[in-house]
Amino acid sequence: MFSKIFNKQTKIHTRILSIDGGGVKGIVPAVILSYLEDRLQQLSDNPDARIADYFDLFAGTSTGSLIVASLLTPDKNARPKYTATDIVDLYLKNAKNIFNSSLLQDIKSVSGLLGVKYDAQGANLVYEQYFGNHELKELLKPCLIPVYDLTIGKNYFFRQHKAVVSDRHNYYLKDMLRAATSAITYFPPASIATVNGKKACCFVDGGVFAVNPSLSAYAEFRYLHHDLYSKNTMMLSLGTGKQATYLDCADIEHWGAVEWRDPGSNLLTTSQAEATNYQLKAVYNSNPNYLRLNPDINQSHAANLDNSEDEYLDFLYHLGKQACVDNKKEINAFARSLIQSNKNKQ
Repeated sequence: MFSKIFNKQTKIHTRILSIDGGGVKGIVPAVILSYLEDRLQQLSDNPDARIADYFDLFAGTSTGSLIVASLLTPDKNARPKYTATDIVDLYLKNAKNIFNSSLLQDIKSVSGLLGVKYDAQGANLVYEQYFGNHELKELLKPCLIPVYDLTIGKNYFFRQHKAVVSDRHNYYLKDMLRAATSAITYFPPASIATVNGKKACCFVDGGVFAVNPSLSAYAEFRYLHHDLYSKNTMMLSLGTGKQATYLDCADIEHWGAVEWRDPGSNLLTTSQAEATNYQLKAVYNSNPNYLRLNPDINQSHAANLDNSEDEYLDFLYHLGKQACVDNKKEINAFARSLIQSNKNKQ
């Protein structure tokens, strides 16, 4: 049904991939992308097919920016350096390094209540290992990475397509990721400079305004192509897993900042992401070229963004796998339509 409707629609101009923020929960969309990449290879009969071949604009908030950068970093042959499966392994192998708090830091911050919970050393080492001195302008496709610029007090987007034409927008990927993943209270803000050293700013994680960056990505598409609309696009929007917040008024009526930190953070991020999904569904008017996947996290697991224990990582891995099973028909149809859109572009 999906493919039949798609084939009758206006020719697709831009395919958009959007990935939410969520810390270690980035495992979930990474697993889904691994499945999608495998299906693209099988359906196209091309074992070298990559996610980057089938989308034209990428958006990623926080952990989503790490996935986007990994999908688009080039190797020496100007092909994607990492497969989607490599990105799953990145999380499984490095989550503990990224979310690593020394005993002294834990004591000083009172587990993040009176100070930043983690220093940036572990994250910096991981970003250096995977991205070295690659620059934003080198990424293989246009992308949109939200951050908040504390220097001027405004929302900001790292854009590959801006970096290509202007050095004032070009940053090292490792620095960009340090900025894009500097979640408030978890990591210190990132003070970084452009590659040419002429501009320096202080950034925090863009999840403060765009946990789900899909609407920002659509706005960027419209900004770049004023004469095109949703019918000219396909969008795959991937969440990192959502969990409803259930609280009893009598139990929480005297809560302050400390009690609200974790449940309040989950409530705000989940509701913001779902509101964006609601708006995008209206923009696409229920057309099948918009697909949102964001599996439910049951109440037996806390929806923590920094829990790097093996049991939780395993749970997230299998949550992503189950999402592929539950949405197999929709993902396969979307993959076929991506392949068809590539043929139409040739």
